[in-house]
Amino acid sequence: MRVYLVRHGKASKDPAFTTDADRPLTRRGRNDITRIAAHIAQAGCEIHQIRHSGLVRARETADILGEHINPPGGVIAVAGLHYTDPVDTLAHELSMEPAPVMLVGHNPFMEDLAGLLLTGNALRVPVRFTTSCVVCLEYTGDEWWVRWVLNPEIVPES
Repeated sequence: MRVYLVRHGKASKDPAFTTDADRPLTRRGRNDITRIAAHIAQAGCEIHQIRHSGLVRARETADILGEHINPPGGVIAVAGLHYTDPVDTLAHELSMEPAPVMLVGHNPFMEDLAGLLLTGNALRVPVRFTTSCVVCLEYTGDEWWVRWVLNPEIVPES
């Protein structure tokens, strides 16, 4: 089973957005995640559903990915992907997922989740998540391993 961990695209730091939850993607953030999404779609990655934290920047990132990938299970907001949430419960649940899912969230959550899945310790960071970074992990029934990592630096601009 595969899971795709995604850190949202670059978000605005404009002080006009009074709460952190309301910060949208910047133009660069939209461009970066659009290139990543097109690359993933072209590669034919099987993704049943895209889940996001509900924060504006994660929702916008998930929506862009969904437009390109068109997952049969849709794009939905779920609890448990906020940057302050613990990763333990989700890490356990992911090993029982029946179909590949994409999770769109934030740091340090994504790095903590990857650390727990890959090393058994959320405090170890085996993968650094830049904005718009996607990490594909595969579960073999007894362990998780990194299948691939994709970030805007390696996806050419069109």
